Amino acid sequence: MMKQFKKNPLIKIINLSLLNLPTPSNISSMWNFGSLLGLCLII
Repeated sequence: MMKQFKKNPLIKIINLSLLNLPTPSNISSMWNFGSLLGLCLII
């Protein structure tokens, strides 16, 4: 099943841009919570 996701170029772009973000490990949970709140406000 994962091989199908890796072959599809659209799914691959979404996976690389949203799911496998190269974020540093020292970002606090409050920053993550604030970014999620900002995303909800935009939507």
